[in-house]
Amino acid sequence: MTPEPGAPMVAANRFVRMKHPLPIVALLLFPALGILAADELPAGSSRPGDAFDWRAFLAPFHTVTLHLPIGFVMMAAILEGYHFLRPSRELRRAIGVVVLCSAATAALVAFLGILRAQGGGYEPATLESHRWFGVAVGVVTILLAVVHPIAFRSGARAWASAGYRGLLAVNLVLLVVAGHGGGNLTHGSKYLTANAPPWVREWIERAEGPTADAEPADGEFAERIRPIFEEKCFSCHGPEKQRGDYRMDTAEGLFAAGESELDPIVAGRPLESYLVELVTLPSDDDLVMPPEGKEPLSPEETLAVIQWIWRGAKTDGAADAGSAEATDGEGR
Repeated sequence: MTPEPGAPMVAANRFVRMKHPLPIVALLLFPALGILAADELPAGSSRPGDAFDWRAFLAPFHTVTLHLPIGFVMMAAILEGYHFLRPSRELRRAIGVVVLCSAATAALVAFLGILRAQGGGYEPATLESHRWFGVAVGVVTILLAVVHPIAFRSGARAWASAGYRGLLAVNLVLLVVAGHGGGNLTHGSKYLTANAPPWVREWIERAEGPTADAEPADGEFAERIRPIFEEKCFSCHGPEKQRGDYRMDTAEGLFAAGESELDPIVAGRPLESYLVELVTLPSDDDLVMPPEGKEPLSPEETLAVIQWIWRGAKTDGAADAGSAEATDGEGR
Protein backbone atom coordinates (compact mmCIF):
# COMPACT_ATOMS: atom_id res chain seq x y z
CA MET A 1 0.00 0.00 0.00
CA THR A 2 1.50 3.33 -1.10
CA PRO A 3 1.27 6.12 1.49
CA GLU A 4 -0.49 9.24 0.26
CA PRO A 5 1.72 12.25 -0.51
CA GLY A 6 2.34 14.49 2.48
CA ALA A 7 1.51 11.75 5.01
CA PRO A 8 4.54 12.49 7.28
CA MET A 9 3.58 16.18 7.47
CA VAL A 10 -0.03 15.31 8.28
CA ALA A 11 1.15 13.02 11.10
CA ALA A 12 3.43 15.73 12.46
CA ASN A 13 0.59 18.24 12.42
CA ARG A 14 -1.68 15.89 14.34
CA PHE A 15 1.11 15.31 16.86
CA VAL A 16 1.54 19.04 17.44
CA ARG A 17 -2.22 19.68 17.68
CA MET A 18 -2.72 17.22 20.56
CA LYS A 19 -4.96 18.89 23.14
CA HIS A 20 -3.50 16.96 26.04
CA PRO A 21 0.32 17.27 26.11
CA LEU A 22 0.84 15.02 29.16
CA PRO A 23 1.95 11.97 27.09
CA ILE A 24 4.45 14.21 25.32
CA VAL A 25 5.73 15.56 28.63
CA ALA A 26 6.18 12.05 30.00
CA LEU A 27 8.20 11.11 26.93
CA LEU A 28 10.37 14.22 27.23
CA LEU A 29 10.96 13.78 30.95
CA PHE A 30 12.11 10.19 30.54
CA PRO A 31 15.73 11.11 29.65
CA ALA A 32 15.75 13.76 32.39
CA LEU A 33 14.80 11.15 34.99
CA GLY A 34 18.13 9.51 34.20
CA ILE A 35 19.83 12.50 35.83
CA LEU A 36 18.51 11.36 39.20
CA ALA A 37 19.71 7.81 38.58
CA ALA A 38 23.09 8.76 37.12
CA ASP A 39 24.93 7.62 40.22
CA GLU A 40 23.44 4.15 39.78
CA LEU A 41 25.07 3.49 36.40
CA PRO A 42 27.59 0.67 36.77
CA ALA A 43 31.17 1.86 36.80
CA GLY A 44 34.14 -0.28 36.08
CA SER A 45 36.76 -0.96 33.47
CA SER A 46 36.70 -2.48 30.03
CA ARG A 47 38.72 -5.50 31.14
CA PRO A 48 37.03 -8.87 30.52
CA GLY A 49 34.84 -9.88 33.43
CA ASP A 50 34.49 -6.35 34.84
CA ALA A 51 31.31 -4.28 34.71
CA PHE A 52 31.19 -2.06 31.65
CA ASP A 53 31.68 1.61 32.48
CA TRP A 54 28.60 3.16 30.91
CA ARG A 55 29.35 6.58 32.37
CA ALA A 56 32.77 6.74 30.73
CA PHE A 57 31.26 5.64 27.42
CA LEU A 58 28.25 7.98 27.36
CA ALA A 59 29.73 11.10 29.00
CA PRO A 60 31.78 12.35 25.99
CA PHE A 61 28.59 12.47 23.90
CA HIS A 62 27.60 15.55 25.91
CA THR A 63 30.03 17.55 23.80
CA VAL A 64 28.64 16.04 20.58
CA THR A 65 24.95 16.65 21.36
CA LEU A 66 24.99 19.96 23.24
CA HIS A 67 24.69 21.99 20.03
CA LEU A 68 21.35 20.37 19.14
CA PRO A 69 19.13 22.11 21.72
CA ILE A 70 21.01 25.37 21.13
CA GLY A 71 20.20 25.17 17.43
CA PHE A 72 16.57 24.17 17.96
CA VAL A 73 15.89 26.93 20.51
CA MET A 74 17.54 29.53 18.28
CA MET A 75 15.49 28.24 15.34
CA ALA A 76 12.29 28.53 17.38
CA ALA A 77 13.17 32.12 18.30
CA ILE A 78 13.88 33.05 14.67
CA LEU A 79 10.65 31.43 13.47
CA GLU A 80 8.72 33.25 16.20
CA GLY A 81 10.11 36.54 14.94
CA TYR A 82 9.10 35.71 11.38
CA HIS A 83 5.67 34.53 12.57
CA PHE A 84 5.17 37.86 14.32
CA LEU A 85 5.64 39.63 10.99
CA ARG A 86 3.81 37.10 8.81
CA PRO A 87 1.63 34.82 10.93
CA SER A 88 0.41 31.54 9.44
CA ARG A 89 -1.05 28.32 10.79
CA GLU A 90 1.53 26.15 9.01
CA LEU A 91 4.41 28.13 10.49
CA ARG A 92 2.91 27.80 13.98
CA ARG A 93 2.80 24.02 13.54
CA ALA A 94 6.42 23.99 12.38
CA ILE A 95 7.43 25.97 15.48
CA GLY A 96 5.67 23.35 17.59
CA VAL A 97 7.76 20.57 16.03
CA VAL A 98 10.97 22.57 16.59
CA VAL A 99 10.09 23.21 20.25
CA LEU A 100 9.43 19.51 20.81
CA CYS A 101 12.81 18.63 19.28
CA SER A 102 14.54 21.21 21.46
CA ALA A 103 12.94 19.76 24.60
CA ALA A 104 13.90 16.17 23.77
CA THR A 105 17.51 17.07 22.96
CA ALA A 106 17.84 19.40 26.00
CA ALA A 107 16.80 16.57 28.32
CA LEU A 108 19.30 14.23 26.68
CA VAL A 109 22.13 16.79 26.88
CA ALA A 110 21.41 17.48 30.56
CA PHE A 111 21.57 13.76 31.30
CA LEU A 112 24.88 13.34 29.47
CA GLY A 113 26.25 16.47 31.16
CA ILE A 114 25.56 15.01 34.60
CA LEU A 115 27.46 11.88 33.59
CA ARG A 116 30.41 13.91 32.34
CA ALA A 117 30.56 15.97 35.54
CA GLN A 118 30.93 12.75 37.55
CA GLY A 119 34.27 12.12 35.85
CA GLY A 120 35.88 14.92 37.92
CA GLY A 121 38.75 17.11 36.82
CA TYR A 122 36.83 20.41 36.99
CA GLU A 123 36.87 23.32 39.42
CA PRO A 124 33.93 22.54 41.76
CA ALA A 125 32.32 26.01 41.94
CA THR A 126 32.41 26.58 38.16
CA LEU A 127 31.17 23.04 37.52
CA GLU A 128 28.28 23.41 39.98
CA SER A 129 27.20 26.70 38.40
CA HIS A 130 27.28 25.18 34.91
CA ARG A 131 25.41 22.10 36.11
CA TRP A 132 22.45 24.05 37.48
CA PHE A 133 22.24 26.46 34.55
CA GLY A 134 22.27 23.44 32.24
CA VAL A 135 19.49 21.75 34.23
CA ALA A 136 17.55 25.05 34.15
CA VAL A 137 17.83 25.12 30.35
CA GLY A 138 16.44 21.57 30.19
CA VAL A 139 13.54 22.35 32.52
CA VAL A 140 12.57 25.61 30.78
CA THR A 141 12.83 23.99 27.33
CA ILE A 142 10.49 21.20 28.41
CA LEU A 143 8.10 23.82 29.83
CA LEU A 144 8.14 25.53 26.43
CA ALA A 145 7.05 22.26 24.80
CA VAL A 146 4.18 21.98 27.31
CA VAL A 147 3.06 25.62 27.10
CA HIS A 148 3.24 25.99 23.32
CA PRO A 149 0.17 23.89 22.34
CA ILE A 150 -1.80 25.43 25.22
CA ALA A 151 -0.86 29.03 24.40
CA PHE A 152 -1.79 28.78 20.73
CA ARG A 153 -4.82 26.54 20.75
CA SER A 154 -8.16 27.89 19.63
CA GLY A 155 -9.67 30.25 22.17
CA ALA A 156 -6.44 30.73 24.18
CA ARG A 157 -6.03 34.11 25.89
CA ALA A 158 -3.46 36.66 24.73
CA TRP A 159 -1.50 36.45 27.98
CA ALA A 160 -0.80 32.75 27.32
CA SER A 161 1.10 33.45 24.08
CA ALA A 162 2.89 36.38 25.74
CA GLY A 163 3.94 34.09 28.59
CA TYR A 164 5.26 31.52 26.12
CA ARG A 165 7.35 34.12 24.30
CA GLY A 166 8.67 35.48 27.61
CA LEU A 167 9.68 31.95 28.59
CA LEU A 168 11.45 31.57 25.26
CA ALA A 169 13.40 34.79 25.91
CA VAL A 170 14.40 33.56 29.37
CA ASN A 171 15.60 30.30 27.83
CA LEU A 172 17.81 32.16 25.36
CA VAL A 173 19.49 33.99 28.26
CA LEU A 174 19.97 30.72 30.17
CA LEU A 175 21.50 29.14 27.07
CA VAL A 176 24.07 31.92 26.80
CA VAL A 177 25.04 31.67 30.48
CA ALA A 178 25.19 27.87 30.45
CA GLY A 179 27.14 27.85 27.19
CA HIS A 180 29.64 30.37 28.51
CA GLY A 181 30.17 28.29 31.66
CA GLY A 182 30.68 25.15 29.59
CA GLY A 183 33.18 26.99 27.40
CA ASN A 184 35.13 28.07 30.49
CA LEU A 185 35.26 24.48 31.72
CA THR A 186 36.46 23.20 28.35
CA HIS A 187 38.79 25.96 27.14
CA GLY A 188 39.49 28.09 30.22
CA SER A 189 38.06 31.45 31.25
CA LYS A 190 40.46 33.43 29.04
CA TYR A 191 39.66 31.55 25.84
CA LEU A 192 37.55 34.36 24.34
CA THR A 193 39.87 37.18 25.43
CA ALA A 194 43.29 35.60 24.86
CA ASN A 195 43.71 37.38 21.53
CA ALA A 196 41.77 40.53 22.42
CA PRO A 197 43.38 43.96 22.05
CA PRO A 198 45.75 44.79 24.93
CA TRP A 199 43.44 47.47 26.35
CA VAL A 200 40.59 44.93 26.55
CA ARG A 201 42.75 42.40 28.42
CA GLU A 202 43.98 45.10 30.81
CA TRP A 203 40.43 46.26 31.46
CA ILE A 204 39.32 42.68 32.23
CA GLU A 205 42.28 42.09 34.55
CA ARG A 206 41.53 45.31 36.46
CA ALA A 207 37.85 44.39 36.70
CA GLU A 208 38.60 40.90 37.99
CA GLY A 209 41.24 42.09 40.46
CA PRO A 210 44.01 39.88 41.82
CA THR A 211 43.38 36.16 41.60
CA ALA A 212 43.53 34.40 44.93
CA ASP A 213 45.04 31.25 43.43
CA ALA A 214 47.71 33.04 41.41
CA GLU A 215 51.28 32.69 42.59
CA PRO A 216 53.77 35.54 42.31
CA ALA A 217 56.54 34.76 39.88
CA ASP A 218 59.66 36.44 38.58
CA GLY A 219 62.76 35.76 36.52
CA GLU A 220 62.95 32.94 34.02
CA PHE A 221 59.69 31.29 35.08
CA ALA A 222 57.60 34.45 34.64
CA GLU A 223 59.24 35.48 31.38
CA ARG A 224 59.61 32.15 29.57
CA ILE A 225 57.97 29.18 31.28
CA ARG A 226 54.64 30.36 32.67
CA PRO A 227 53.57 31.88 29.30
CA ILE A 228 54.17 28.47 27.70
CA PHE A 229 52.06 26.72 30.33
CA GLU A 230 49.36 29.39 30.10
CA GLU A 231 49.07 29.09 26.32
CA LYS A 232 49.39 25.32 25.93
CA CYS A 233 48.34 23.79 29.27
CA PHE A 234 46.02 25.97 31.37
CA SER A 235 42.89 25.13 29.35
CA CYS A 236 43.07 21.56 30.71
CA HIS A 237 45.12 22.11 33.88
CA GLY A 238 44.10 25.58 35.04
CA PRO A 239 41.60 27.24 37.37
CA GLU A 240 38.40 25.82 35.81
CA LYS A 241 39.56 22.38 34.70
CA GLN A 242 42.13 19.96 36.11
CA ARG A 243 42.41 16.87 33.94
CA GLY A 244 44.04 14.01 35.75
CA ASP A 245 43.74 16.00 39.02
CA TYR A 246 46.73 18.10 37.94
CA ARG A 247 46.78 21.89 38.12
CA MET A 248 49.55 24.06 36.65
CA ASP A 249 48.52 27.64 37.40
CA THR A 250 49.70 27.51 41.04
CA ALA A 251 53.12 26.60 42.38
CA GLU A 252 51.62 24.04 44.74
CA GLY A 253 49.70 22.32 41.96
CA LEU A 254 52.62 22.48 39.51
CA PHE A 255 54.81 20.26 41.68
CA ALA A 256 52.06 17.99 43.05
CA ALA A 257 51.48 14.55 41.54
CA GLY A 258 48.08 14.09 39.96
CA GLU A 259 46.09 10.99 39.14
CA SER A 260 49.17 9.24 37.80
CA GLU A 261 50.88 9.56 41.22
CA LEU A 262 54.12 10.36 39.35
CA ASP A 263 56.12 13.51 40.12
CA PRO A 264 55.42 15.94 37.29
CA ILE A 265 58.53 18.04 37.96
CA VAL A 266 61.69 16.72 39.61
CA ALA A 267 63.82 19.80 40.20
CA GLY A 268 67.26 19.37 38.60
CA ARG A 269 66.24 16.12 36.90
CA PRO A 270 64.21 16.71 33.74
CA LEU A 271 64.56 13.12 32.55
CA GLU A 272 62.82 11.93 35.74
CA SER A 273 60.02 14.48 35.40
CA TYR A 274 56.72 13.01 34.20
CA LEU A 275 55.82 16.34 32.60
CA VAL A 276 58.85 16.16 30.32
CA GLU A 277 58.00 12.57 29.41
CA LEU A 278 54.47 13.53 28.38
CA VAL A 279 55.40 16.55 26.25
CA THR A 280 58.12 14.60 24.40
CA LEU A 281 56.01 11.55 23.50
CA PRO A 282 55.25 10.90 19.79
CA SER A 283 52.25 12.84 18.52
CA ASP A 284 50.23 9.64 17.97
CA ASP A 285 50.73 8.39 21.53
CA ASP A 286 47.57 8.26 23.66
CA LEU A 287 49.34 9.95 26.59
CA VAL A 288 51.02 12.79 24.71
CA MET A 289 50.44 16.28 26.14
CA PRO A 290 48.91 18.49 24.95
CA PRO A 291 46.52 15.85 23.55
CA GLU A 292 45.69 15.38 19.89
CA GLY A 293 43.71 18.32 18.54
CA LYS A 294 45.59 20.91 20.60
CA GLU A 295 48.75 22.73 19.58
CA PRO A 296 51.84 20.91 20.91
CA LEU A 297 54.87 22.58 22.45
CA SER A 298 57.38 23.68 19.85
CA PRO A 299 60.92 22.25 20.07
CA GLU A 300 62.09 25.61 21.47
CA GLU A 301 59.37 25.59 24.14
CA THR A 302 60.13 22.00 25.11
CA LEU A 303 63.82 22.83 25.41
CA ALA A 304 63.02 25.87 27.55
CA VAL A 305 60.97 23.74 29.98
CA ILE A 306 63.74 21.11 30.18
CA GLN A 307 66.39 23.77 30.85
CA TRP A 308 64.20 25.40 33.51
CA ILE A 309 63.79 22.08 35.34
CA TRP A 310 67.52 21.35 34.96
CA ARG A 311 68.32 24.67 36.63
CA GLY A 312 66.13 23.86 39.62
CA ALA A 313 62.58 24.62 38.45
CA LYS A 314 62.48 27.91 40.34
CA THR A 315 59.30 29.98 40.42
CA ASP A 316 58.97 32.05 43.59
CA GLY A 317 59.97 31.58 47.22
CA ALA A 318 57.23 29.08 48.03
CA ALA A 319 57.80 27.03 44.91
CA ASP A 320 61.58 27.10 45.34
CA ALA A 321 61.24 25.79 48.85
CA GLY A 322 58.93 23.04 47.67
CA SER A 323 61.19 22.01 44.82
CA ALA A 324 64.32 22.07 46.98
CA GLU A 325 62.60 20.03 49.64
CA ALA A 326 61.42 17.57 47.05
CA THR A 327 64.93 17.28 45.60
CA ASP A 328 66.56 16.68 48.98
CA GLY A 329 63.87 14.67 50.73
CA GLU A 330 61.83 12.89 48.08
CA GLY A 331 64.25 12.57 45.19
CA ARG A 332 62.47 15.04 42.94
